[in-house]
Amino acid sequence: MSRTILSHVQTDIGRRRDNNEDNFVWLPGLWGKPSIALVGAIDGVGGYDGGEEASAMAKTTIENYLQNFSFGAPLQLLKEAFISANNAIHTRRAEANLQRMSCVASMAILDADKELMYVAHVGDSRGYVFRNGELIKITKDHSTVGFKEDKGFLTEEEAMLHPQRNEISKMLGEYMIDANDSEGYFDFFEHSFLPGDQVLFCSDGLTDLVNRQGIINILSQNGSIKVKVQQLIDAANELGGKDNITVALAGYAGKAPAKKRTYKNTIEVPISEQEDLLTIMDKKPARKKKTVVVVTPGSIPGGIPGQLGRNQKNRQAGKRRPG
Repeated sequence: MSRTILSHVQTDIGRRRDNNEDNFVWLPGLWGKPSIALVGAIDGVGGYDGGEEASAMAKTTIENYLQNFSFGAPLQLLKEAFISANNAIHTRRAEANLQRMSCVASMAILDADKELMYVAHVGDSRGYVFRNGELIKITKDHSTVGFKEDKGFLTEEEAMLHPQRNEISKMLGEYMIDANDSEGYFDFFEHSFLPGDQVLFCSDGLTDLVNRQGIINILSQNGSIKVKVQQLIDAANELGGKDNITVALAGYAGKAPAKKRTYKNTIEVPISEQEDLLTIMDKKPARKKKTVVVVTPGSIPGGIPGQLGRNQKNRQAGKRRPG
């Protein structure tokens, strides 16, 4: 008997914004199967100069692609949809002369029967798995501060308060990407998705304000998925709601497999840790509300970390990274 994924996705304008540049993908019962769903969070970059349009384009392109194509490996289909959204946004920003139009996104096709999820990620939106009382971060922030936090150079509190918190190095729409993403610009990988797991994808409007323990406290409760999504959004708003907030939550019930199985871990981009650090730290940021640190696909930069944050375009625009 097929398992059924329960999910809920919601976006909120927050308390300080005049518009909502966040969006989401949400296709429960994908390909006519209750055991498969698409969920994820999208966060616009570029302020009033295209962030909202970019996130809407990403949503429409990815959802339409996956609804129209169902033959092939799920990770490959998600990869194709993600790259199609990227290239559509890049084309649009050139046509409309919106040089900062882009977005970040974290999402997955969930398959309860196979106990796997297929993830696509770029930027500083995040993906987590809440399993056995532990909150496991499965995505890597494409930002200097996020990298340092992931590697233990900054505590969570230090990272949340860091002045460069919203500087990002990768996003959808910055470059045209070939059909196979041969340079590994985006992150695509598989991760286990077990009975009782709660999978969370969210924009930084949540994680900039609500810490890990706050998220754990909510996910540990017995409420429905829909209630928990609202509680997470409420928690961010109670702490100031300085940004748009998007939360996608999903899970399913079922017996664990009788035999012990081996699950794939996150597949990392095949570059060295030193190259990863240099790629993030040695590029000029362009505030997203969020700052955008430009990283050319396939390049290995050779500058110095002190260059971070000197993007003149950001100063001229006078905008923070949008929601």
